[in-house]
Amino acid sequence: MSFNKSNHKHCSCRHLLSAVSFAPVTSTFTSTFTNAISKSFVLDSIKKSLLSIALSSVLMSIALSACSSDGKPLKIKSGVDDPVSIEVKGVQSEEVEQNINAYLATLPTISKSRARLYSREITDKITTAMHSFGYYHPTVTLDFPKKESLFDRSLRANVDLGKPLFIRNCQIEVIGEGAYYSSFAKIIDESGLKSYTLLRHGNYEKLKEDLKSRALEIGFFDAKIISSRILVYKEQNVADIQLVFDTGKRYQFGAVIADAKTKDLMQPSLSLQNFVEGEYFSSKKLSDYTSALSQTNFYKSVDVRPLVEEKKDGKIPVSVALERQSKNLFRVGLGYSTDESVRGILAWDKPLINSKGHSFSSYFRVSSIKQDAQAIYKIPHKNPNLDYFYIKLAQTHTDFNDTLSDLSHASFHYVANMTGVWRRDYYLALEYEDFIQGLEKDKALNLTPGVILSRRTTTGGLDPKTGYSISFDNRFGTKAVTDANFFRSELVIKGVFSPTERTRVLYKLMQGGIFGSDANKVPPSMRFFVGGEQTLRGFGYKTQSSRRLGYLTGSRYLTAGTLEYMFPVGIENSRGAVFLDSAICTNSYSKDKSVLYGPGIGFRYMSKYGTFKVDLAYGIDNKNDNRQFKLHLSFGPEF
Repeated sequence: MSFNKSNHKHCSCRHLLSAVSFAPVTSTFTSTFTNAISKSFVLDSIKKSLLSIALSSVLMSIALSACSSDGKPLKIKSGVDDPVSIEVKGVQSEEVEQNINAYLATLPTISKSRARLYSREITDKITTAMHSFGYYHPTVTLDFPKKESLFDRSLRANVDLGKPLFIRNCQIEVIGEGAYYSSFAKIIDESGLKSYTLLRHGNYEKLKEDLKSRALEIGFFDAKIISSRILVYKEQNVADIQLVFDTGKRYQFGAVIADAKTKDLMQPSLSLQNFVEGEYFSSKKLSDYTSALSQTNFYKSVDVRPLVEEKKDGKIPVSVALERQSKNLFRVGLGYSTDESVRGILAWDKPLINSKGHSFSSYFRVSSIKQDAQAIYKIPHKNPNLDYFYIKLAQTHTDFNDTLSDLSHASFHYVANMTGVWRRDYYLALEYEDFIQGLEKDKALNLTPGVILSRRTTTGGLDPKTGYSISFDNRFGTKAVTDANFFRSELVIKGVFSPTERTRVLYKLMQGGIFGSDANKVPPSMRFFVGGEQTLRGFGYKTQSSRRLGYLTGSRYLTAGTLEYMFPVGIENSRGAVFLDSAICTNSYSKDKSVLYGPGIGFRYMSKYGTFKVDLAYGIDNKNDNRQFKLHLSFGPEF
């Protein structure tokens, strides 16, 4: 191998290639073969020749990588000293402009001194970007930055969109077993593709993806596009669309496949299976089934999926794999709120006791003003999530403001939610309360039937955009089996909606009343108090109600409302808030019409665990000429 030094110094690709001369491989090998007298000598010569070829190839690669297409050496720089920015002018559509900028972003950084060399690339990118929106006749002129101006680094692209293309003929056809399915027809109608409308390539591509996605959702696993094309006639400024989508046959649910362990675990939740073998396949049904299994809390993990690769005879087997939840779950928590100060909780749950789906949950909570314990035993009836019985036992000790109470509670409940939109909780409660309320000292034993109607809908997550919840609790007692004749009703409505993407409006309404000849004799746990972060900010926790000789007695009626507006404050995951709380807590609306107000401002921080809230409210009690500022801290969901 030899180098021609005089040629090498020019460093052009052509010169470098001529400077690299190959060793006379053929000549050497022929001579060696002719004069060889031993096999080892022949092998040694071959090895040397192959090594010579490899080394020559390496030098060629180095030479090629160091040269540009015009034969001049590349100048490799780590960056551009004078980059230009490209400004698009003349495009009224924000969507089109964004697409143009996206295409331009794929260009390398362009220096001011070499900007004109990229004229064609810039124009091509802009033109191609506009094709997606049906503009095939654009005019693009470029204004380059002035060389004499050191600070002018703006390259202006002036764009005239020209006339857009219209769809002349639009032929979209669905064939196969799903040809007459309304869901496919709806997708086509909503695509916006039809004759005498503007051509949008994005709509066309989206239509194809939507058709395929919908086909898979309802079991057309062999669906495919057999013809797809857009014929553009630039001279006539029109385009023809042709699309043929073949759904093939629709598959049915096959057998459920599970191992022995999973089959045993499925016993308490067999009623949740919402499909049978031979029924048409639906991915939504599988999704709902998975959610229902997870909601039971029987299982640590749930895996439900169709075995598409094992489809046979028009059926898709379904694989189910379950892992049992731990036999015992323990939770320990510590928190703080201005209502109850420091508080702690210890919880013990047994999610799955037996094959019938029985479960047990309990907790003990303690704070400076209240200590309570609760145990619930749940027995599935028709559905472990929507139709079941439960037994509740609870003990509560309360000591704050003018209330000292020990309440023992036992109740039997039946929850029905399989039909209609309302969750119905029918119950029979036995309560014994030993209390001192202000100057009143008494005991009460009440056996009360009741029903709680509730419903809830939300966009989901800890920071929902929209949603609401309603709870309507009604119970009554009669002297035949209790100490008083009364009827108690309480309605709570909470909701949130979003005027814009980053703002929220929260609203809340509470209305309660106690009626009957012995309405004034019910124990404190059934009476109404107001105040605190959940009802009336600006006042202490449950510090407002009717009074007797200055002591709180609790009230027969409560009306309370909240309106809150939350807005961005420039801090990530945070919002500011302005709000107004108001309430009336009285024994007689006609005799006491004084309204308590709690306007204020607040701060919200949304974490993955919940919303941390700080509120400063100004409590206004015009009746007693009392005004005060109060700080409220809390953590939890918005509603």
